[in-house]
Amino acid sequence: MYDAYEALPILEKLPLLIESIAAYDDHLLVGTQQGHLLMYSVLQGTNNGGEQSLSSRCEVHLLRSNKYFAKKPIQQLAVVPEHQILISLSDYLVSVHDLTVFNFPVITTIGKSRGATCFCLDVKRQTSLTGEIAVAVRLCVVVKRKVHLFYWKNREFREFGPDLTVSDVPRSVAWCRETLCLGFKGEYCLLKLDGEQRDLFPTGKQPEPLVCALNGDKFALGRDEQTILVDIDGNPCTKYTLTWSERPSLIVEDSPYILGVLSSCIEVRAAEPRLLVQRLELPRARLLTPVISKHGQIYVASTSHVWCLHLVPAHQQLPRLLQDKHFQLAIQLANMSNEPEDIRSQQVQHIQSLFAFNLFQKGNFDESLQLFFKLNSDPSYVIGLFPDLLPVEFRKQLEYPDVVPVLQGKDLDLAVLALIKYLTEVRNDLMSQNLKSGGNIMDVGTNLKSRRQLLQIVDTTLLKCYLLTNDALVASLLRLKDNHCHLEESERALKRHHKHAELIILYQTRGLHRKALELLKKHATSNEDFGSPLANHERTIQYLQHLGSEHIDLIFDFASWVIHGHGEEGLKIFIEDMPEVEELPRAKVYDFFFKNHRRLALPYLEHVVYEWQDSNALFHNALALLYKDKILRLEKQLKEKGNDDPSVQSEYRDAHGKLRAFLEISRHCSPEAILVQFPYDCLFEERAILLGKLGRHEQALSIYINILNDMPAAIEYCNLCYQSDSLANKEVYFYLLKLLLQPNDAIKIPGLKYPVEDVHQQPDIAKALEMLDSFPSRIDPVKTLQILPSSIPLLQLKRFLQRSIESCASQRRELQLLRGLLYAEHLQVHEQRIEYQNQKVVITESNICHVCKKRFGNQRQ
Repeated sequence: MYDAYEALPILEKLPLLIESIAAYDDHLLVGTQQGHLLMYSVLQGTNNGGEQSLSSRCEVHLLRSNKYFAKKPIQQLAVVPEHQILISLSDYLVSVHDLTVFNFPVITTIGKSRGATCFCLDVKRQTSLTGEIAVAVRLCVVVKRKVHLFYWKNREFREFGPDLTVSDVPRSVAWCRETLCLGFKGEYCLLKLDGEQRDLFPTGKQPEPLVCALNGDKFALGRDEQTILVDIDGNPCTKYTLTWSERPSLIVEDSPYILGVLSSCIEVRAAEPRLLVQRLELPRARLLTPVISKHGQIYVASTSHVWCLHLVPAHQQLPRLLQDKHFQLAIQLANMSNEPEDIRSQQVQHIQSLFAFNLFQKGNFDESLQLFFKLNSDPSYVIGLFPDLLPVEFRKQLEYPDVVPVLQGKDLDLAVLALIKYLTEVRNDLMSQNLKSGGNIMDVGTNLKSRRQLLQIVDTTLLKCYLLTNDALVASLLRLKDNHCHLEESERALKRHHKHAELIILYQTRGLHRKALELLKKHATSNEDFGSPLANHERTIQYLQHLGSEHIDLIFDFASWVIHGHGEEGLKIFIEDMPEVEELPRAKVYDFFFKNHRRLALPYLEHVVYEWQDSNALFHNALALLYKDKILRLEKQLKEKGNDDPSVQSEYRDAHGKLRAFLEISRHCSPEAILVQFPYDCLFEERAILLGKLGRHEQALSIYINILNDMPAAIEYCNLCYQSDSLANKEVYFYLLKLLLQPNDAIKIPGLKYPVEDVHQQPDIAKALEMLDSFPSRIDPVKTLQILPSSIPLLQLKRFLQRSIESCASQRRELQLLRGLLYAEHLQVHEQRIEYQNQKVVITESNICHVCKKRFGNQRQ
């Protein structure tokens, strides 16, 4: 215990019997059993320096008295100083008196209060925006089993709603917001202003109830030696009750203390925490009342004596409270001290910090760290409470008010979980300030408190906590774009816990791709890591696929070992359907394959051309030449093996088909560049396709007829060329006809090996006539007649000539019809022009523009 209050005598051996008291400001009102009302002025004494002193006796002066205030004992008094009114209960009647007049005249008497046994007030003080204080006063009067409600207006109490009826006669009453707490003989209940009633609990062994309204919308209810705190809904406000040495007859709150009148003394107790603070030996004390508008001053009265209890200043109580580790009580007192605002806030924060540390010592980790967060404490200070989370040099600089507990086992697990929650909240708070990464927690210089360093400390500690509790969250933390984990510290922690996959993520987020890839290669090529998620080449492939074009050289360096061991899967590094892969420089990738892994250059170019639809002529030419090289290589193998290997034969045919199909559909290759590198002793059909792309149809057809001797292929070639939109290709059938009728005049390609050299060839009249019958509309009849031999009978040309004439006539009719339609359209346009020219619009100076709403005459040039 310690001294929280000092008792000073005010009135001694008063010849009248004191029945009730009330106090406000420096005034004390005493109601006596004889019906006298006394008003005293009580001024606190001063020391030699003129300052107020608790040890000095109070100066008491009788200001006013009224012997005829009441005919019967004054049972109860209440004061509302803002309205300068005094409310009294005497002879079972409630009256209102004027405090401004000497003899306290009656302003009004409440008629419905006749028979009243007690009353209570509900005074609400509200400050407006202009600083004015508005005071609303409500009055509750108990008359037998009825509860009457009134409110103060225009110097009188008016009825406030209908009367409320209860089951028994209330012996005590208190009012808080919209709830009345009634104490009956033997039990308590709550009564809402709308009439709703809720029974609470019995009063205990003693039937007399004890009700007191407390700050914070609470009630204190007596039950034998205990006092139970409940809210306005009847729910307990604390886990434990307030226990007195004996049953109090009256209790009063003077925050943070609650005072109770016992038979032998006045006890001072604290509710949070439960604590007996002081016992004041005041003989036969029976009345207790706080001073309105003066915190820390309470009057105590017996039948003939009055004492004033003064609260000992906070700065004198705090050292003892801190020594006894009653931090919650110390915080409440510090908040009510008279120190300047800045000093008071610093003092409160210091005590709260001590309280948080004390909670940590007791093992209340969640509550402790939440308080540290509310205090905006330095995270490094909090992290230092845990072992092995901060660098040793850094932790040595931290100072704590007491010995830091050594955490082990279950306590360590619970503390780390609380720390994770705390660090997450701190991190969110810091990140909301849009901080940038940087700093170094290994620096123990003058800038340890910088926000960037705090972020680094927080993220690195979070990483270590996850490793201790839930390592599945480590990867999520490292993948955050804004993570600030310290590289060296995090690297050591991950290696210590063998978290190599998470270490890869750390390297990746920090741009240390070479270190990450070297680690992946080490695990993938090591037999010791068999079964590890890194013990394969797939992670390397995925990593390289996400690097992007700015790291192309690094990709080439680490793709080689994958391709050597897993060629087809290694190719995925460069052809996967991903934005990063598609944006790689394709020319460099092709050059890489061509120089180092030529067998994969062909599938890579196939993907570039067919899947990505790349129109670069370089890739189209290269693909054609790679097909050519593959065909020549397979042809050489077939010659060496004697054409007996079916797989090689199938691959050879497949390569031929791919090359022909590619040359036919590709519109971006350069035939001249490809032809230069084509052999002269094979690939004749492919050469013909290239010659056709160059428009050299006679040479292409010469290959089909004179070298390949494949008339159907020649006709198919003509058909494809004729269907194109080019006018130059419309003569292709005539070139074939000429080649059949004049074989000796065919254009030969230098270097090609023709099967028949220097031999006079005969015209193939039969194929020529068959061709004329099959495609009469696609061959010019005039040119045809000029090259046909005169020996051919005209009867054999009958069908060709008929269909040719019909085709020409049809074309002539179509042209005539088109001419007539165009002329009719011309006449319509001419007529429409004349109609528009006949229209006119007259604009004068008085006309108004619909856009600017101005007259045309007012428009300026």
